Amino acid sequence: MRVLFTVYPSHAHLWPAVPVAWALQSAGHEVRVASHARFTDSIRATGLTAVALGDPSVDEARMRPDARPPAQPEEVLRYADALGLDDEGREHWIAYYQWLLNPISDYVRIDLPYAAELIDFAKAWQPDLLICDPTFACGPVAARVSGAAYARMLLGADYLGWSMDRLAERRDEVRAAGLSENPQADLVRPLAEKYGIEVDDELLYGQWSIDPMPPGMTLPTSAVKVPMRYVPFNGAEVLPEWLYERPQRPRVALSLGESTRRFIKGDWGRTPKIIEAVADLDIELVATLNSLQMEGIEHIPDNVRTIDWVTLTHLLPTCSAIIHHGGIGTYAASAALKVPQIVCDTGETLMMRSVQVDPRTMEDGTYRIGFEFGINEAVVETVTTWELPAKKLEATPTSNYVISRGAGTRLDHTTQSVEEIREMIQKVVTDPSYQAGAQAVFDDWLSMPSPSGVVPVLERLTAEHRR
Repeated sequence: MRVLFTVYPSHAHLWPAVPVAWALQSAGHEVRVASHARFTDSIRATGLTAVALGDPSVDEARMRPDARPPAQPEEVLRYADALGLDDEGREHWIAYYQWLLNPISDYVRIDLPYAAELIDFAKAWQPDLLICDPTFACGPVAARVSGAAYARMLLGADYLGWSMDRLAERRDEVRAAGLSENPQADLVRPLAEKYGIEVDDELLYGQWSIDPMPPGMTLPTSAVKVPMRYVPFNGAEVLPEWLYERPQRPRVALSLGESTRRFIKGDWGRTPKIIEAVADLDIELVATLNSLQMEGIEHIPDNVRTIDWVTLTHLLPTCSAIIHHGGIGTYAASAALKVPQIVCDTGETLMMRSVQVDPRTMEDGTYRIGFEFGINEAVVETVTTWELPAKKLEATPTSNYVISRGAGTRLDHTTQSVEEIREMIQKVVTDPSYQAGAQAVFDDWLSMPSPSGVVPVLERLTAEHRR
């Protein structure tokens, strides 16, 4: 069969799909991966065939100054009240409504060429199955127009599915509050109507979803799920010579994510604390950080190796522990390689707040629409930036799961002293209970079907659902 993947132009969205794409290709199926034309080199580097959308000389949709901004906190909370959400539920809703709806809006715009080009390709190539990144929302329309079966490839907890269920359950209360009963449908509808497509639950949910999260990290939804082991892929790189041999003393990795540092200046003072904490420990810290993330560090101790980038699947087999930001890809690599985890997480809400700043500067931990370091740093006359919480979107569910399995602990740089962080790192490295917990996480991971193991399931569901 022919399988078309659609991915948001980011490594954090592409890499989770690579193992299942290769499993399908290795089983004899034709596979194509569609994304913005600027991202095709990254797709080709995985050994997969890319379909370029748009002009490579033009910025991708999120880099445009007219990209959709996050919703204001007042609007987010009006919905949360109408939905009757508790504190935990509010965080799930914030993740969906204030964070995920922004990228979801980017590739359904009818004033941009990407959706039309994807749909034209799908009509011409006639895929049997379209596997869609949930944030690349023109994919479902392309599937409906071409007659392909349609599945979502989840990248983490299913905030979209959870939120859709809450909106359906409380439709009357949402209407009574004067709010749209389905804000995602509002974003997709202009494109769907252009092609005579009805916006229904299947278009928004998918006919089924590939879910790579272990049971303790999933959210309950009414969506049909196909569980699949999250096999880590961090890019194809040459193995550095310094990783050929085991280290002389315990090695700890420090990784704070690939995507955040493209858009956010600084690190909320977190990295300087961690670097200071390890200075007196008998360990080697490998800090995979760039110059922006290293700001504020006046002295790098002798036991700290700084490197802009190294593939985690190369580094982690030599490590006794990892300190990381809570991203799902980093968690999965650590789980697959049985490495105890120290997850950076704070007790604050995920809510973003807008602030007006001097257009010539960006404050530590702020985000600006249409900005990316090294790509688009143009100064505009009026600048609204968004203050972000000092943690990754997935940090809390990741840290909760790791702690529940005894595989690690939580690092909160906003409340813990350098001494407390030092003691925490020492304990995770030396206490064998954390290695036992990492083994338990690995066992959870291994118990899930592999990408090749789900191929027959995908073949059967495709035969049932394609038109």
